[in-house]
Amino acid sequence: MREWWKRARQQYQQLVERYGAIAVGTYFTIFFSVLGGFWLAVSSGVDLASGFESLGFDTQSASSRSGTLVVAYAFTKLTQPLRIAATLVLTPLVARLRPPKTS
Repeated sequence: MREWWKRARQQYQQLVERYGAIAVGTYFTIFFSVLGGFWLAVSSGVDLASGFESLGFDTQSASSRSGTLVVAYAFTKLTQPLRIAATLVLTPLVARLRPPKTS
């Protein structure tokens, strides 16, 4: 896992060097979308803890006494490897959608 994280981090840094603001914007768009989705789910009373526990994650730190945003953020952090992978895949696609610069 540690080796995967190191490779993903290097790939992300290369992506930022190549695509700049598009890579950062893609990452933060994914981040805030996931955070908002978890916030809506927690606010609506969806039991996210049991789903994550079935995947092997320890969700004790995201107790029901925490604020909704804190719980949503904790679940968003659990998805960080998936968000980074999505950023690596989606950034080149987003860059292709961008209109060419005119001089």
